[in-house]
Amino acid sequence: MVAAFNVEWDFGGSANAPGTVEQVVTNLRFNNEDTNDQDTASPVTVPTAGTNYSFWKQLYLACRTTAPSVQVNSVKVYTDGTLDGAGGEWVGSTVVTSDEVLAHNIAGDAGYDPGQALIGTTHDTVVGTTSLFTFNSGSPKSMTISEAGSIINAIGEFTDYLFLQEELGTTGLAGVQGTETITWQYDEI
Repeated sequence: MVAAFNVEWDFGGSANAPGTVEQVVTNLRFNNEDTNDQDTASPVTVPTAGTNYSFWKQLYLACRTTAPSVQVNSVKVYTDGTLDGAGGEWVGSTVVTSDEVLAHNIAGDAGYDPGQALIGTTHDTVVGTTSLFTFNSGSPKSMTISEAGSIINAIGEFTDYLFLQEELGTTGLAGVQGTETITWQYDEI
């Protein structure tokens, strides 16, 4: 049977223990709060100097209703390669992803830290970041799976976390930015 996946997002709680799982993420907004409120009430503001950061988001693929006949592996994530929205609205912004594996599986959430802006504090696991938009269909980001056998073969199993955070510089534009798409792909047998 063909597997069914949700893109999910954990938030709140404490290190290694998310407070809430937000299932079926269809709209993710970079803002300055660690909640599921995807409104415009807490925007990332354009700095007068340096860089301002959104609270980070930790997403993953979750098998919730239909397991694969055998297994899913080789999970990858990519973008169209350009952070520009419909008309270049993302000027002065970068969306980054972690260089490290952020473990997430049935046994625990060792890679989880509640969302924060990286000003005066850091994620327990994230040391380095890379622009998410360096990953495109020809060169996607490989996602790890920390489940047994490094595969997903049952309901309730997940990929590891995909860390995302917006970095906004002084040349950024205030206001709601255009829509960008992240594509997940995987092999299933």
